[in-house]
Amino acid sequence: MADIEEKRAEAEENRARRKRGAKREKGKQGKTGLGRRIMTIVLAVIVILAGYLTVSSIIGSNMLQKTFYQVKSNKVTDNIRVICIADQHLKEFGNNNENLIREISKLKPDIIAIAGDMNIESQPDNYASIVDECKELNKVAPVYYSLGNHEIDAMLFSGSNIYKDIKAAGVKILNNEQETVTIGSTNIDVIGLTQRPDEFNKYGKEFFDKAMEGKDNFKLVLTHYPENFMGTLDDYPIDLALSGHAHGGQIRLPWIGGLYAADQGFFPKLCDGYHEIGNSHLIITRGLSTSGWMPRINNRPEIAIIDLGWY
Repeated sequence: MADIEEKRAEAEENRARRKRGAKREKGKQGKTGLGRRIMTIVLAVIVILAGYLTVSSIIGSNMLQKTFYQVKSNKVTDNIRVICIADQHLKEFGNNNENLIREISKLKPDIIAIAGDMNIESQPDNYASIVDECKELNKVAPVYYSLGNHEIDAMLFSGSNIYKDIKAAGVKILNNEQETVTIGSTNIDVIGLTQRPDEFNKYGKEFFDKAMEGKDNFKLVLTHYPENFMGTLDDYPIDLALSGHAHGGQIRLPWIGGLYAADQGFFPKLCDGYHEIGNSHLIITRGLSTSGWMPRINNRPEIAIIDLGWY
């Protein structure tokens, strides 16, 4: 009888042990299952987010955005509209850029300013579409074109004829050159400064100092590099400078702005918008396209519209 009781007690203990083991195993499986579900959800969110960013980048890259600015000056006695584009890098908006040309035409500009990098330096002879676009824009309003690094490098290192061909198309292309235009009774000196900051003292300063002489005319400076306003041009009394180059920071983060610009690094200070720096007024367009592998995200191609007026 005692043996039976001992065996029964042993069986009960074994049963209890198996139940505890089963509970532990079930707990482990539950934790593993929960971890897998969390991982699946995280991966799904990543895939959905990546898909959304890809689609929005593709769609957004073709949706032109118009940004309006107003600049007042006692040198301006007429209402004058300047449109600025830059950094097109051979991208086309519609057949023969008809969409871009149509949108600019509807805005009725008095001056169209192109702030460089319309081509791609690695394709030095592939710029016919830009010449054709400039011809059409020149029918809308006088076009003033200042060279960027892609045009300059294509000319210097690959013998590109882009400067000569755009000039032959009737466009006022400015490579450290100045043109004076009169609109109504307002005289505007349009100054195309080619140099980047590290080249300015050697190649650009003498020209620029001369171009900035005289205080009566409105000084409209086209300089591709906004970085020129990080210590180089700050002390000049520039009524308005127009730049590009930074692509708006390429990827734009909500409430933060641009993520990266090649010559400024992460979170660039001068990649878009209106700035008052020293004695100068600067507007930076986010540009129309990209030249590298990084896509534009949350960063639609931009046409900048600047209305000049009397104080």
